Amino acid sequence: MAVESRRARSLWYAVAVPAALAAAVAGALGARPDIAPPSTGHGLPAASTAAVPVPPSSGTPAEVRYAATQVLIRDCMQRRGFRYWPVPRQPVPELREFPYVLDDVSYARRYGYGGALERRLQEAIAADPNARYARDLPPERGAAAVRAVNGDPREPDALRATLPAGGVLRRSSHSCTSEAERQLYRDLPTWYRVTRITDNLAGLRVGRVLADPRYADGVTAWRRCMRAAGHDVADPASARASVPEPASGAASPGEIGLAEAEATCATRTGFGRLARRLDAEHRRALDRRFHTEVTERLRLEADALPRARAVLAAG
Repeated sequence: MAVESRRARSLWYAVAVPAALAAAVAGALGARPDIAPPSTGHGLPAASTAAVPVPPSSGTPAEVRYAATQVLIRDCMQRRGFRYWPVPRQPVPELREFPYVLDDVSYARRYGYGGALERRLQEAIAADPNARYARDLPPERGAAAVRAVNGDPREPDALRATLPAGGVLRRSSHSCTSEAERQLYRDLPTWYRVTRITDNLAGLRVGRVLADPRYADGVTAWRRCMRAAGHDVADPASARASVPEPASGAASPGEIGLAEAEATCATRTGFGRLARRLDAEHRRALDRRFHTEVTERLRLEADALPRARAVLAAG
């Protein structure tokens, strides 16, 4: 696997999986709830395995809002004559991603770079009951299910969001996904716009950190440490790219050895601390630049939480 594609996959799992699973049926049916120019690189995978939504007493606010959205989508699909199984927000909870450098030695010793966990995630996606349900529908019913969960993003009144990195996303305002979010967040156009913009900031932040000269200095010290440990690699992305895809459900000894060396050197040289510090610095800068969108999202999320708890309490 090429370096850039491995890095892109790391970023995908770090910031996009929850958003993708929120569009479970859309992915399962191969639909596109958001439309963007090809240059934005936007796309959604299929959904993962079904699960009972998290009760309000045992989840974080984000988990509660996510679970409530799933319940509302389920109910909306039922009203429109279809079935829907709520999907988990994190189908493989152990899976973590390190967009800059792996710096958790215990994680590295147990999971390597997490390739086997990623394989479990893909298996969960393939086993999604929503996907099986969609495949079993007659073609006309399948098309109707697509319309129910997505609507048509080319509608004149479709939701729109112009991304900081360029491109415009669109999604139907009449889909079950939109209906569920409207019930929770009330101001759906604003919610759609600010979430798409603020979600996009993660990719911008990672790009800024990787381009920061201080990050390059950290890579230099880390590379010297790795060479002394017997691993001649240019940077963390190159190290990860050199590891083959797992052939089984466990990390290979070679993957674990390389990952452990990376984490040890990241800790020993302070590279991991540096990457986290730079990440926080660039996060603050982007949050200041997009203060209106960040603040509005936080307000809408806070206002939606009591409604989400009520949805889950009602079952």
